[in-house]
Amino acid sequence: MPANIEGVIEKAFEQAFLKALDQTIQTKAEALFKRVFEDGGAFSKKLEEKIELGFKRFAEVGIQ
Repeated sequence: MPANIEGVIEKAFEQAFLKALDQTIQTKAEALFKRVFEDGGAFSKKLEEKIELGFKRFAEVGIQ
């Protein structure tokens, strides 16, 4: 049975493309979230409120 080298190469390129695309999107999304959660922004304040609420619950209930 002959090997389909072109098919193997095409599949490898597709996988490499998808991996690079996934990494690029993740990097850009992380940068976006970092900007959104910087001090002073609405999302930053909301996140800080949630963290403080979680800490208060932790302090009241403690470790179980």
